[in-house]
Amino acid sequence: MILNFLSVNTAWNREKVVEFIEQYKADAVFLDLPSSFEAYLAKRLFPPADVSYAQDLRASEPIIKFCWNNDIPIYCYLDNKLSEERKEIQVELARLALRAKLSGAINVFEWKKLIFRDISLQENSVEYIAMKIFERAKNVNACLNLPIEVENYLEREGFEIRKIQLYDFQRPIDRLYELALKEMSGEDVRNEHYLEIIRKHLAFIDTVVEEGYENACKFIWL
Repeated sequence: MILNFLSVNTAWNREKVVEFIEQYKADAVFLDLPSSFEAYLAKRLFPPADVSYAQDLRASEPIIKFCWNNDIPIYCYLDNKLSEERKEIQVELARLALRAKLSGAINVFEWKKLIFRDISLQENSVEYIAMKIFERAKNVNACLNLPIEVENYLEREGFEIRKIQLYDFQRPIDRLYELALKEMSGEDVRNEHYLEIIRKHLAFIDTVVEEGYENACKFIWL
Protein backbone atom coordinates (compact mmCIF):
# COMPACT_ATOMS: atom_id res chain seq x y z
CA MET A 1 0.00 0.00 0.00
CA ILE A 2 1.13 3.53 -0.83
CA LEU A 3 -0.14 6.31 1.44
CA ASN A 4 0.46 9.54 -0.46
CA PHE A 5 0.23 12.49 1.93
CA LEU A 6 -0.29 15.87 0.28
CA SER A 7 1.46 17.96 2.90
CA VAL A 8 2.95 21.45 3.07
CA ASN A 9 6.48 21.79 4.43
CA THR A 10 5.57 22.93 7.94
CA ALA A 11 6.09 21.09 11.20
CA TRP A 12 2.44 21.53 12.24
CA ASN A 13 1.28 19.82 9.04
CA ARG A 14 3.88 17.05 9.16
CA GLU A 15 2.81 16.23 12.72
CA LYS A 16 -0.48 15.11 11.17
CA VAL A 17 1.51 12.78 8.90
CA VAL A 18 3.06 11.19 11.98
CA GLU A 19 -0.42 10.43 13.35
CA PHE A 20 -1.29 8.57 10.14
CA ILE A 21 2.04 6.73 10.04
CA GLU A 22 1.32 5.46 13.52
CA GLN A 23 -2.32 4.66 12.73
CA TYR A 24 -1.53 2.69 9.56
CA LYS A 25 1.63 1.13 11.06
CA ALA A 26 3.74 2.22 8.10
CA ASP A 27 6.99 0.28 7.76
CA ALA A 28 8.75 2.61 5.27
CA VAL A 29 8.74 6.37 4.74
CA PHE A 30 9.62 8.25 1.55
CA LEU A 31 10.36 11.97 1.92
CA ASP A 32 10.46 14.60 -0.82
CA LEU A 33 14.14 15.35 -0.14
CA PRO A 34 17.35 14.73 -2.15
CA SER A 35 18.61 11.15 -2.15
CA SER A 36 21.96 12.35 -0.77
CA PHE A 37 20.21 12.96 2.58
CA GLU A 38 19.49 9.25 3.07
CA ALA A 39 22.94 8.28 4.34
CA TYR A 40 22.75 10.92 7.09
CA LEU A 41 19.25 9.94 8.15
CA ALA A 42 20.23 6.25 8.25
CA LYS A 43 22.92 7.20 10.78
CA ARG A 44 20.38 9.26 12.75
CA LEU A 45 21.98 12.53 11.74
CA PHE A 46 20.37 15.60 10.23
CA PRO A 47 22.10 16.36 6.93
CA PRO A 48 23.69 19.76 6.38
CA ALA A 49 21.34 21.80 4.21
CA ASP A 50 21.54 25.22 2.65
CA VAL A 51 18.61 27.62 2.70
CA SER A 52 16.87 25.74 -0.14
CA TYR A 53 16.15 22.67 2.02
CA ALA A 54 16.44 24.06 5.55
CA GLN A 55 12.69 24.56 5.94
CA ASP A 56 11.93 21.14 4.44
CA LEU A 57 14.19 19.49 7.00
CA ARG A 58 12.73 21.49 9.89
CA ALA A 59 9.24 20.58 8.75
CA SER A 60 10.07 16.88 8.42
CA GLU A 61 11.73 16.68 11.83
CA PRO A 62 8.59 15.23 13.54
CA ILE A 63 8.46 12.44 10.93
CA ILE A 64 12.20 11.78 11.04
CA LYS A 65 12.34 11.55 14.84
CA PHE A 66 9.28 9.28 14.93
CA CYS A 67 10.93 6.95 12.41
CA TRP A 68 14.18 6.92 14.36
CA ASN A 69 12.34 6.10 17.58
CA ASN A 70 10.42 3.27 15.90
CA ASP A 71 13.16 1.87 13.61
CA ILE A 72 11.27 2.75 10.43
CA PRO A 73 13.56 3.18 7.39
CA ILE A 74 13.57 6.61 5.76
CA TYR A 75 14.15 7.06 2.03
CA CYS A 76 14.52 10.33 0.12
CA TYR A 77 13.13 10.08 -3.38
CA LEU A 78 14.42 13.17 -5.21
CA ASP A 79 17.20 12.75 -7.77
CA ASN A 80 20.28 14.66 -6.62
CA LYS A 81 21.08 16.26 -9.97
CA LEU A 82 17.52 17.40 -10.60
CA SER A 83 17.33 18.63 -7.01
CA GLU A 84 20.31 20.91 -7.66
CA GLU A 85 18.72 22.25 -10.84
CA ARG A 86 15.43 22.88 -9.10
CA LYS A 87 17.25 24.55 -6.22
CA GLU A 88 18.82 26.97 -8.69
CA ILE A 89 15.37 27.79 -10.04
CA GLN A 90 14.09 28.55 -6.55
CA VAL A 91 17.04 30.88 -6.00
CA GLU A 92 16.28 32.66 -9.27
CA LEU A 93 12.61 33.01 -8.31
CA ALA A 94 13.69 34.55 -5.01
CA ARG A 95 15.86 37.02 -6.91
CA LEU A 96 12.94 37.97 -9.13
CA ALA A 97 10.82 38.55 -6.04
CA LEU A 98 13.52 40.73 -4.48
CA ARG A 99 13.89 42.70 -7.72
CA ALA A 100 10.13 43.22 -7.84
CA LYS A 101 10.08 44.41 -4.22
CA LEU A 102 12.89 46.89 -4.84
CA SER A 103 11.86 48.22 -8.25
CA GLY A 104 8.13 47.57 -8.39
CA ALA A 105 8.61 46.06 -11.85
CA ILE A 106 7.49 42.50 -12.63
CA ASN A 107 8.66 40.73 -15.78
CA VAL A 108 6.03 38.02 -16.21
CA PHE A 109 8.02 36.32 -18.98
CA GLU A 110 10.98 35.70 -16.62
CA TRP A 111 8.70 34.24 -13.94
CA LYS A 112 6.94 31.97 -16.43
CA LYS A 113 10.21 30.81 -17.97
CA LEU A 114 11.53 29.63 -14.59
CA ILE A 115 8.29 27.97 -13.52
CA PHE A 116 7.88 26.21 -16.87
CA ARG A 117 11.42 24.87 -16.54
CA ASP A 118 10.76 23.66 -13.00
CA ILE A 119 7.60 21.84 -14.06
CA SER A 120 9.49 20.17 -16.90
CA LEU A 121 12.17 18.99 -14.47
CA GLN A 122 9.50 17.54 -12.20
CA GLU A 123 7.97 15.69 -15.14
CA ASN A 124 11.38 14.29 -16.09
CA SER A 125 11.82 12.85 -12.60
CA VAL A 126 8.68 10.70 -12.58
CA GLU A 127 10.34 7.45 -13.63
CA TYR A 128 13.24 7.90 -11.17
CA ILE A 129 10.86 8.49 -8.25
CA ALA A 130 8.58 5.60 -9.20
CA MET A 131 11.46 3.14 -9.56
CA LYS A 132 13.00 4.22 -6.27
CA ILE A 133 9.76 3.55 -4.44
CA PHE A 134 9.07 0.34 -6.37
CA GLU A 135 12.48 -1.10 -5.45
CA ARG A 136 12.36 -0.16 -1.75
CA ALA A 137 8.66 -0.39 -0.92
CA LYS A 138 7.52 -2.51 1.97
CA ASN A 139 4.02 -3.46 3.09
CA VAL A 140 2.72 0.00 4.07
CA ASN A 141 4.61 2.97 2.67
CA ALA A 142 4.10 6.58 3.74
CA CYS A 143 5.10 9.02 0.97
CA LEU A 144 5.07 12.80 0.83
CA ASN A 145 3.68 14.69 -2.16
CA LEU A 146 4.03 12.11 -4.90
CA PRO A 147 3.02 13.49 -8.33
CA ILE A 148 -0.08 11.96 -9.87
CA GLU A 149 2.09 10.45 -12.61
CA VAL A 150 4.05 8.50 -9.99
CA GLU A 151 0.81 7.33 -8.40
CA ASN A 152 -0.38 6.07 -11.78
CA TYR A 153 2.92 4.25 -12.44
CA LEU A 154 2.84 2.49 -9.07
CA GLU A 155 -0.83 1.63 -9.45
CA ARG A 156 -0.06 -0.07 -12.77
CA GLU A 157 2.59 -2.08 -10.91
CA GLY A 158 -0.07 -3.40 -8.55
CA PHE A 159 0.21 -1.03 -5.57
CA GLU A 160 -2.91 0.14 -3.77
CA ILE A 161 -2.78 3.96 -3.62
CA ARG A 162 -4.45 6.03 -0.93
CA LYS A 163 -4.16 9.79 -1.31
CA ILE A 164 -4.56 11.74 1.94
CA GLN A 165 -4.96 15.52 1.56
CA LEU A 166 -3.56 17.28 4.63
CA TYR A 167 -3.25 20.79 3.20
CA ASP A 168 -5.18 22.88 0.71
CA PHE A 169 -2.42 24.19 -1.53
CA GLN A 170 -3.58 27.77 -2.07
CA ARG A 171 -0.36 29.64 -1.38
CA PRO A 172 0.27 32.13 -4.19
CA ILE A 173 3.27 30.12 -5.42
CA ASP A 174 1.04 27.03 -5.70
CA ARG A 175 -1.44 29.01 -7.79
CA LEU A 176 1.35 30.30 -10.04
CA TYR A 177 2.34 26.71 -10.78
CA GLU A 178 -1.31 25.83 -11.46
CA LEU A 179 -1.51 28.66 -14.01
CA ALA A 180 1.70 27.50 -15.66
CA LEU A 181 0.42 23.92 -15.88
CA LYS A 182 -2.76 25.15 -17.55
CA GLU A 183 -0.79 27.19 -20.07
CA MET A 184 1.59 24.31 -20.77
CA SER A 185 -1.48 22.15 -21.42
CA GLY A 186 -2.66 24.55 -24.10
CA GLU A 187 -5.05 26.79 -22.17
CA ASP A 188 -5.02 30.53 -22.75
CA VAL A 189 -3.79 32.23 -19.57
CA ARG A 190 -3.45 35.99 -19.62
CA ASN A 191 -0.33 37.64 -18.25
CA GLU A 192 -2.57 39.87 -16.13
CA HIS A 193 -3.62 36.78 -14.20
CA TYR A 194 0.03 35.93 -13.53
CA LEU A 195 0.66 39.51 -12.39
CA GLU A 196 -2.19 39.32 -9.90
CA ILE A 197 -0.85 36.11 -8.33
CA ILE A 198 2.78 37.29 -8.36
CA ARG A 199 1.73 40.36 -6.36
CA LYS A 200 0.00 38.04 -3.87
CA HIS A 201 3.20 36.00 -3.70
CA LEU A 202 5.13 39.15 -2.80
CA ALA A 203 2.55 39.81 -0.06
CA PHE A 204 3.07 36.23 1.16
CA ILE A 205 6.80 36.91 1.42
CA ASP A 206 6.07 40.02 3.51
CA THR A 207 3.93 37.87 5.81
CA VAL A 208 6.74 35.32 6.13
CA VAL A 209 9.07 38.10 7.25
CA GLU A 210 6.54 39.37 9.79
CA GLU A 211 4.98 36.13 11.04
CA GLY A 212 7.38 33.36 10.03
CA TYR A 213 6.87 30.79 7.27
CA GLU A 214 4.96 28.29 9.42
CA ASN A 215 2.32 30.87 10.39
CA ALA A 216 2.14 32.38 6.89
CA CYS A 217 1.09 28.99 5.53
CA LYS A 218 -1.93 28.99 7.86
CA PHE A 219 -3.40 32.11 6.26
CA ILE A 220 -5.96 32.03 3.46
CA TRP A 221 -4.40 33.27 0.21
CA LEU A 222 -7.32 33.00 -2.22
